[in-house]
Amino acid sequence: MSIKRAKLNLDFGRFGTYVNVAIEKDADARTDSEKDWNIVSFKIDADFLDSLSSESTFAQRETNIQKKTEIIEKKLKEWQKDNGYDFDSVAEVTISAAYFDVMSFRYAPGFEEKLITEEDVRKMELCKQKDVAAKIQMPDKTRRIFVSPYFLLSNEKRGMDLVKVPEPAGHKATNFGFHAYFITENYTISKIIEIMKKAGDNINVSLSCEKELKALANEKERAGKTLLINITDSISEFSIWDNSDIKYLNKKETGLRELKNLIWRLCLCYYRVGELIDLDYELTQDDREMQNFYERVKNIKIDDDSKELLSADDCFELLKFASCTLDRETEHSIKVNRLALPGKNGSKTNKTISNYVLSYFVRKAMHGILSEIKQTIDNDEFCEPNHIIFECSLPLKGIERLATEVFGIPARKEVAKWDKESKEGFSVAGIGALKDLLARDSGKTKEKKRKTLKLSAIFSNIFNRA
Repeated sequence: MSIKRAKLNLDFGRFGTYVNVAIEKDADARTDSEKDWNIVSFKIDADFLDSLSSESTFAQRETNIQKKTEIIEKKLKEWQKDNGYDFDSVAEVTISAAYFDVMSFRYAPGFEEKLITEEDVRKMELCKQKDVAAKIQMPDKTRRIFVSPYFLLSNEKRGMDLVKVPEPAGHKATNFGFHAYFITENYTISKIIEIMKKAGDNINVSLSCEKELKALANEKERAGKTLLINITDSISEFSIWDNSDIKYLNKKETGLRELKNLIWRLCLCYYRVGELIDLDYELTQDDREMQNFYERVKNIKIDDDSKELLSADDCFELLKFASCTLDRETEHSIKVNRLALPGKNGSKTNKTISNYVLSYFVRKAMHGILSEIKQTIDNDEFCEPNHIIFECSLPLKGIERLATEVFGIPARKEVAKWDKESKEGFSVAGIGALKDLLARDSGKTKEKKRKTLKLSAIFSNIFNRA
């Protein structure tokens, strides 16, 4: 039986490390047609890289890396053996915000008060060039640099703190410089990629958001200024693109976990205060009371007894019914628009909660997350978007309308597609990477002999070559 072709993406994603593969349906598969290729995915290990940062010594860390690479080697060998596919010579590696740091850097050297001249501006423009900025020492190796289009200046003698100005010439200042963000690499991933390249294989490395834009954006969004937002349990990642060129990337260590814990607290309140079931209509008719109720619930401390009564996971299913948009509740609607309160480990209860109250809490929490993202973007002012593509791992109704409300520009929630078919649950970065691999080979004559990406050999020799 002939060996069939497969295109490989190794995805260090937000939900773990995945191998995403496009496999040809038959020997006549066209490289320019997704119809001729199926896509499959398998997970390496949920905790593939998580334990490395806690290692106390270099030797321990290197030993741990070797164990992790053996996991990849085993998985890839098993998949190739079981399915009879051979990887093409080019592979895509994608790295999500879960595996890099974003470091803010302000360079504004001080001097005696002086008038900023055009020559000063010219020299600072040279410093802002990425090849020059790359020489700035960071704690870890830098993968990408984003430099603000503005300049920073301050004047200590006049009590003026650092401010952003587009044209600094003519201003008196005691500090003058610029603002940049450095995307620093994960040590383990960097080492794996380095050894892969030393072995002579063609490895393209991208940030996950670069491939996500490829998979999600329409023609107008690719040509315009587009904000891509991805909110997961623990991270909110956001990037801005101008004509498909990334201008800005940042992340917040906040996400949907806060929302899940908030709904957990809300459910516990309905358990502890039985009168809420009868009084929540009155609550919904007074905006001030609803706001006060929200603040009280948000700050509730969860004790051990509460954890025995209910968990955050028990309440997760409720979020499928919540909405980020609200219609005014009536005496009739609050009686019929109710949801059963979850019990421990999925057990049923005779208690209910108003869907309006649930949606109010969801809306407030998501509004807070989106507002924090907007505030960060507004403060940095690297690039002003005109469109929003929104990714969220929860099926929240109306999230696009809420994002449009917060940012004041059109927003839509999108699911990645392969051959025009939605692929819920598949890595968006993985789909974008595999699309790029097909596009790269489009129009090329199929090689009779292909160079196999021998990852197993690479990983087994990682420490002999290092």
